[in-house]
Amino acid sequence: MNDYIDNPKSRYIVTATEVFAQKGYNAASLSSIADKLNVTKQALLHFFGSKAKLYEEVLKALAKRLLASIKAAQGTLPEERLHNFFLYLFEESLANPDDTQLILRALLDAQTTSQTWPLKSFLEALETLSRETTRWSDADQAEVFCWIYQLIGLIQHFVVSQNALKGMYGEQVFAVLAKAHKARLVSTLAELEIEPV
Repeated sequence: MNDYIDNPKSRYIVTATEVFAQKGYNAASLSSIADKLNVTKQALLHFFGSKAKLYEEVLKALAKRLLASIKAAQGTLPEERLHNFFLYLFEESLANPDDTQLILRALLDAQTTSQTWPLKSFLEALETLSRETTRWSDADQAEVFCWIYQLIGLIQHFVVSQNALKGMYGEQVFAVLAKAHKARLVSTLAELEIEPV
């Protein structure tokens, strides 16, 4: 927490993360981020130079958090670590949906002309861990990637829908839906136990 208070750059990235997650790259402005921070737009430009550079730093920080959570996944076997990572991602995403919304915004905002892809390292780390499992050790890249994306999508779609679901059905029903969704995630993760053919 002291780093956040003492380091303006870190504080700017945290706040920019919230704004970009809520509005997306195109709708977010340096002025709106600066206003939320009670600083001038020039203060942001001093550290980052442009909105594009600030957004890149936000995505790099997100990728760093995601990579750290893969490395921190508990378990002695790769299957356990992968299973525990995705369950952690589900719980963490429900509690703090900004990162999930930011991932979706990054996918929606991505242009074919982009020069950097900060989230690529996250996907590659998941592929590497998946390939350490018996189930996916000999699978081709497309199969592994589709399985990973299916799990990420299963989590993200539910998480970004939570406000709408709570509004339509109430908190109690949402809690039941969250348990059922987690059970579906566990069922999908059970594929790790299936021997490849």
